[in-house]
Amino acid sequence: MHTARSILILFSFACLCSLPSFETASGQDSQDNQPHINPRKSPPAPTPKPKATPLPDEPSQPAPTEPVSPQQGESSSRDSQADFNAAPHANEPPPTTNKDEGTFLPFDPHRAAKDVEVGNYYLRLKNYRAALERFNDALLYKPNDADATFGLAVTQEKLDLLSQAYQNYRAYLKIMDSGPHAKECEEAIKRIGPHLDVRNDPKRQAEHDIDVGETYLSLNKYDAARERFQEALLLDPDNPLACFRMAQSLKGLQQLDPARLFYQKYIDLEPHGRFVSDAKKAIAEIRETIGK
Repeated sequence: MHTARSILILFSFACLCSLPSFETASGQDSQDNQPHINPRKSPPAPTPKPKATPLPDEPSQPAPTEPVSPQQGESSSRDSQADFNAAPHANEPPPTTNKDEGTFLPFDPHRAAKDVEVGNYYLRLKNYRAALERFNDALLYKPNDADATFGLAVTQEKLDLLSQAYQNYRAYLKIMDSGPHAKECEEAIKRIGPHLDVRNDPKRQAEHDIDVGETYLSLNKYDAARERFQEALLLDPDNPLACFRMAQSLKGLQQLDPARLFYQKYIDLEPHGRFVSDAKKAIAEIRETIGK
C-alpha cells in the first residue's frame, strides 16, 4: 500500500515537472505572447540583385573577340563580309568613266552626232564656249569624227586659239582630204599660218592682239577688247595705238579715270598722232564728268 502510494506520488510529481517545459515551448512558437522580437544572432544573407539591362541608347560593349570566319550555313553581314576584290556581277552596268582622268568613254556614234548637231547650233548663235564643249564631247564618244573635228577647228579659230585650230584643220584633211569642208580647211591653214609665226615676235604679237581687240571693240564688247589691249601692252608697253584703244575700252566700261590716264599716255607717246584730237576731247569730257 505504501509502495503503491509512493509510486502514485512520484508519478504526479513527474507530471508537474514536465508541465512548465510544455508551456515554454508553446510560448516560443507564438510571438504574439512576446513583448518584442529578439534580435537574430547573425545578419541575414543579402538578397542577390538582378543584372541591369542596358537601355536602347546605351548599347552594351562586349569584350573584343578574335574574328571568326563564318561556318557553313551561318549568315554574315554584307557590310562586314564584303569582298572588294570580287568581280562585278554580270547584270551590273559598266563603271562610268571620267573625262578628267583621261579614261576612254564607250564608242557611241549616235551621241557624237547629237553633240555635233548641238555644237553647230551654238556656233551659229556665236556661243563659242558652249560649241567648244559640245565638239570636244563628240570626239570623246567618236574619235577622229570629221564633222566634229571641223566644227572644233572653226570654234577654236573664233576664240583665237589659233595653234589648236590650225592643228584641227590639218587633222580634218588627214581624215577626209576631199571632204565637203576640205577647201575651207585649206584656206584656214593659209590664213592662220602667218599668225603662228608671229608668236615669237612680241611686237608682232601685240599688233595681232590689237587687231583682235579692235574687232571686239567694234562689237561693243568692251571687256573682251580690254583684255586684248592689255595683253598687247604687256608685250609692247609703249605702243600708242594699244594705249588709245585701251582708253576707249575703259571708257566703254565706265572706268573713266583709268581711261583718262591712257588717253593722256597716248598723247605723250604720239603728240601728233591721228587720234590726238579725239583723245583730248575724251579727256575734257571725262574731267567734266568726274571733276578732275
